[in-house]
Amino acid sequence: MVRKVYGLLMVLCLGAVGAMAQSTGLVDEWPLGRVYLATGDSVNGKITYHRTEDLVKITKPNGAVVAYAPVAVRGFEAVDNDGRYRRVFVTQRWNMGNDYSDFLAPAFFEQIVSGKYSLLRRETMTRRDISRDPAYRPYGGGYGAYGGYPVGGPMYVDQRMDNFFVLLPSGKVKELRNVKKDLEVLFGKKNSQMKSYIKQNKLKYTSLPDLAKIISYFGSISQADVKNS
Repeated sequence: MVRKVYGLLMVLCLGAVGAMAQSTGLVDEWPLGRVYLATGDSVNGKITYHRTEDLVKITKPNGAVVAYAPVAVRGFEAVDNDGRYRRVFVTQRWNMGNDYSDFLAPAFFEQIVSGKYSLLRRETMTRRDISRDPAYRPYGGGYGAYGGYPVGGPMYVDQRMDNFFVLLPSGKVKELRNVKKDLEVLFGKKNSQMKSYIKQNKLKYTSLPDLAKIISYFGSISQADVKNS
């Protein structure tokens, strides 16, 4: 099992992701990787991850290409050429963001932290209006009447957006729509202890490495509670 193999995984090297994966839209490619199938077998080769379709393709050494949906995969890992950076993805059952539905479907999540409480991530694409950002209009291009769009009309850029989740000890995947607020609710009786830890270590909810530390620490102080529950 991917989670068992790698135990506690803190991805503190995400700044190097651009160097280890070629990205186009929501399609990522890595030169090396392994897909762990639900049958217990595994397949090695070049990894292509289509995030929007939730589909992973692997190009085998013989050139054959095979595509897998989450239902057929326990997880997969992707590494760069020299094996310095590794990203781990796992399959979890999820309500696809519909909190009012009991229907759970398998989906891929990137595993940032593994433990009693696991930090997961999915990336989506959003369009950002940069029309009023001077950094993108260095030569002026004045604004229209009544403070409307600059001359030339609106400008948009596609940007990736991180969506974070916590895998609870019960196996439920909880989406963090408001990371700070939702985690403080999750902390429950340990909220004061967590606030002290976060303040003492100057951690920020908006920093992925810091968020990984926060979830890891919460899991470590919750172990006794989990065993007794």
